[in-house]
Amino acid sequence: MSRILLIYAAVIFIAGVVLFTYATLKKEKEVEEPETNAWMRILSIVLVVMAAACLFVSCSMN
Repeated sequence: MSRILLIYAAVIFIAGVVLFTYATLKKEKEVEEPETNAWMRILSIVLVVMAAACLFVSCSMN
């Protein structure tokens, strides 16, 4: 079970970093809806926190 959580943590962390980078790059360009970039950045931070929680739980299971 802990290996599955480690895999989830890695995948979620990578998705969060990619989403944050995408939102940051889109922020530099003129966008019709700037609120979308803010929500994408917030979602990416939430994903990184979820990855950290999965990592913590998987480490505490050993």
